[in-house]
Amino acid sequence: MTENGGPSSSVNGNGNKKKGSEETTQKVAFYKLFAFADKKDVVLMVVGTVGAIANGLSQPFMTLFFGQLINSFAATNTSNVIHEVSKIAVKFLYLAVGTGIASFLQVSCWMVTGERQAARIRGLYLKTILRQDIAFFDTETSTGEVIGRMSGDTILIQEAMGEKVGKFIQLISTFLGGFVIAFIKGWLLALVLLSCIPAVVIVGGIMSMMMSKMSSRGQIAYADAGNVVEQTIGAIRTVASFTGEKRAIEKYNRKLQVAYAATAHQGLASGIGLGLLMLIVFGTYGLAVWYGSKLIIEKGYNGGIVINVIMAIMTGGMSLGQTSPSVNAFAAGQAAAYKMFETIKRKPSIDPYDTSGITLDNIEGTHEELIQDPEGAYSQLVRLQEGAKEGEDPRITDADKSETSFDVTDKAMSRSGSHRVSTGRSVSRDSSSSRHSFGFNYGIPVPIDVYETSEDVEGRTERSAKGNEKRQNVSIRRLAYLNKPEIPVLLIGSLGAVLHGVLFPIFGLLISSSIKMFYEPPHELRKDSRFWAILYCSLGVLALVAIPLQNYFFGVAGGKLIQRIRALTFEKVVHQEISWFDDPANSSGAIGARLSTDASQVRSIVGDALALIVQNIATITAGLVISFTANWILAFIILAVSPFILIQGFLQGKFLKGFSADAKLMYEEASQVANDAVGSIRTVASFCAENKVMDLYQKKCDAPMKTGVRLGLVSGGGFGFSFFALYCTNAFCFYIGSVLVQHGKATFGEVFKVFFALTISAIGVSQSSALAPDTAKAKDSTASIFEILDSKPKIDSSSNEGMTPTSVRGDIELEHVSFKYPTRPDVQIFKDLSLSIPSGKEVMASPVHKGGIHTLIKLF
Repeated sequence: MTENGGPSSSVNGNGNKKKGSEETTQKVAFYKLFAFADKKDVVLMVVGTVGAIANGLSQPFMTLFFGQLINSFAATNTSNVIHEVSKIAVKFLYLAVGTGIASFLQVSCWMVTGERQAARIRGLYLKTILRQDIAFFDTETSTGEVIGRMSGDTILIQEAMGEKVGKFIQLISTFLGGFVIAFIKGWLLALVLLSCIPAVVIVGGIMSMMMSKMSSRGQIAYADAGNVVEQTIGAIRTVASFTGEKRAIEKYNRKLQVAYAATAHQGLASGIGLGLLMLIVFGTYGLAVWYGSKLIIEKGYNGGIVINVIMAIMTGGMSLGQTSPSVNAFAAGQAAAYKMFETIKRKPSIDPYDTSGITLDNIEGTHEELIQDPEGAYSQLVRLQEGAKEGEDPRITDADKSETSFDVTDKAMSRSGSHRVSTGRSVSRDSSSSRHSFGFNYGIPVPIDVYETSEDVEGRTERSAKGNEKRQNVSIRRLAYLNKPEIPVLLIGSLGAVLHGVLFPIFGLLISSSIKMFYEPPHELRKDSRFWAILYCSLGVLALVAIPLQNYFFGVAGGKLIQRIRALTFEKVVHQEISWFDDPANSSGAIGARLSTDASQVRSIVGDALALIVQNIATITAGLVISFTANWILAFIILAVSPFILIQGFLQGKFLKGFSADAKLMYEEASQVANDAVGSIRTVASFCAENKVMDLYQKKCDAPMKTGVRLGLVSGGGFGFSFFALYCTNAFCFYIGSVLVQHGKATFGEVFKVFFALTISAIGVSQSSALAPDTAKAKDSTASIFEILDSKPKIDSSSNEGMTPTSVRGDIELEHVSFKYPTRPDVQIFKDLSLSIPSGKEVMASPVHKGGIHTLIKLF
């Protein structure tokens, strides 16, 4: 399997291995992703597409209404301003209702149909795999590859056919609608601004891809360090025997230094990229203000037209830049679907689902001979079948018998394939990325049976309760202390965050001032347009300085924290007593995942959270100062409705990030059924249990699919409400502003200063908060790290305390030793063992089981 869950190299029917580079170029046509849609899915896709187009056109129409609103304020006598503004406010209300409905249909329909079709593809793929002849697994695929595709590729396919399709249609609709309106209202200005759009689109697209791959780059840089962990923990007994802990720690620390450098470079690269984007955007506004003023003087344009064209062009251009994540998801889904769809079409030479053929009435065989060997496979199969019939009640129905038979089969599957399945789980859970664009999930592989007992549920509940308790007791002060050496770096980063924070309210001030300027006399307009254009460009330069400053220095501080935590944790781990590693929770894979994922999550509580807090405080403070200085009455009124704007911005940020829950987690139990069945495919085939597996798999899929459908409806409702709240709030604010203007309590310029200062600040705060890390996950990770750091090994190999013998003879003597492994306390390994081996002598031991020799050597 490849790391992204895409097609991997496989072996064809002739035994020749295909090259992965050739297979990765193969992908299905995009429309074929929807080949398994039923009539209901077609209706959902059509309705979702119409909703996405309508939703995308709402923003260009909003810029049209906004231009009319500006003219209503500026060109109307103050005695009639309420009447004129009310007409535009009503249009905003109509837009709010229409957009709310359209965005609800867009998100809910595409999420629901994506969930339905992906579930159908999962089921068909598993059914096809189960019906294949055993030779298929020997020559054309492996159980690891199948398990990886079930858990990884299906998620990529679902991402490519769900809400991202609606998002792509919406963004393209906004792009086209924005340009059409801009050219209709003022083609000269639109043509000039068009020259800046390629730069916005290119930098915006690069930034989107950079942010979506940011976490994975850090993991790639950490891969070498992770290999050291795997090699050290996997052979911890050998490492401890040769006292190689110190050497392993030194090697791990060298690899961590490389990973730290990669983290710091990523911070600088993302800061420069975002700073360049803001410079281009602000520079474009400066050009638009200057050239728009020239067109007002020479071509008869007005302020409303200029603002309308500027906002329509910028909205359309930015929308096109935001399509990159969707395009990437489509490409990944098409590549992932190729091998899966090929498998679904495959017809096996021996089909267990085919009921045609001859049914024998009587079978004579060598039953009596085969049953002679009580430990033979035939005898065990007979006992399993007889066990299913014992105590059978004549009132039990055929369906009940089927369930009982399947329970027995499940147990056989669990026993016969437990080792392979547990190995497969680690592959399946780490084989593909998480669906969110800004982040990755790495699950810790733990064995889960096909069926669960009440003890299993109680154990998980108890562990969950303990985890919650630990999360509540996490000490932020102790965590911050680990970052104490980087205080100067954090202070410089905080300065950058303050400068970044004030960009939003200052931008609102510049827009409102520009609007007022457009209605000045020609000689003042010509002079002031140059001044405001220079200010826009200066604001872009400030962004180019502040954002890299913030991202780089917080990246340095965060990278150092991660490096320090990983180094301390690994040092603590390698000095644990050997029995500590016998716990499955402390396996090499589990420890590697904790060092990789938990350390990264911990950073988000200190560095990332601090940057966000400082930035948002600066934004809110500057917005309040500007708005209350301009007009305190209107500022109080807009502040009262600002929670709606905050909610809208938060939901918009979630939309960019993705509403859908992690399908990998939702379908974890269903995937486990598939993993166990495929890992024990020969047992399944022996018992003809294919239909039973499919029944159990579908049963496990029902609940998560209903959850996904419900999430689609709730997410669509929230997204629809966000647009409804935005446009209603705009209508209310401008209507109140017109009332104040008519009564002499505010001026035209003050209304727009207060409105833009507060609304742009609120949207900036809410959207940045929506992209904030998951605090609950970060606290869980912190508790996990502190649990290791606070643990005290029973035998500490790092301690120099104790006696040091002056001479060692090498005699070995065991007297009445009894031993059980801590993880298997019910199995007696040694009982009252006595053994004496003089120095320099050779001893031959001949136990019943060779495992006893290994245990004996370990005891030495």
